[in-house]
Amino acid sequence: METSDKIQWPEGSVFRKLAEVGLVSNLSKEDRIKYDAALRHYRDTLNAMQGAEDKGLKKGLAIGEEKLERQKREFAKRLMIMGCSYKMIMEVTSLSEEEMTKL
Repeated sequence: METSDKIQWPEGSVFRKLAEVGLVSNLSKEDRIKYDAALRHYRDTLNAMQGAEDKGLKKGLAIGEEKLERQKREFAKRLMIMGCSYKMIMEVTSLSEEEMTKL
């Protein structure tokens, strides 16, 4: 099976996966321990990166929502200055009656 080491299987290929499993199963006990530790480290790193990405996304969405609400209130104030009715402003901006009274 020397030739199988030289074959470049396509990424995601079943044969590539089988070749990798075969290589791992042939590792010495010491190398297998190192391999498993490296694999755990890799997976931990991926999980940490995903968690950081999720946290950043949530923070970004919160900032965006806050900015949108502020812009809606500013727009409502301009409409009030122009003499638009509360009912129309509430309809256009989707602000509640309570939010309108705070303006």
